Amino acid sequence: MNDIQITSLEAFAKKVHPNLGARQALVLQYLRTAGPHTNAEISRELGKPVNEITPRTHELRKLGLVLESCRRRCRVTGSTAWAWKAKHPVLPEAFADKPKVEQTNSLFQ
Repeated sequence: MNDIQITSLEAFAKKVHPNLGARQALVLQYLRTAGPHTNAEISRELGKPVNEITPRTHELRKLGLVLESCRRRCRVTGSTAWAWKAKHPVLPEAFADKPKVEQTNSLFQ
């Protein structure tokens, strides 16, 4: 995510989630696409201080948009912390538009 400007991410997140604040939407969109992360991991990836992330995850939990995933060792701090996950993650398309390959059986030709 480092190659996209944070302001661009905030604008996109606000458009996708108009009833949320820009920072709430940014954290939610990150969790929806990146999967479970701790507050410190989210902070590092988004380039925001952890004291801007922690309240947002709490607010999103109260709204029912973010859930506890598991307690595990944080990849940033090394201590045990809760990893959060979005209630409705963005799933990859099951059947992307791929060119259809005609199947032939060379034994019967």
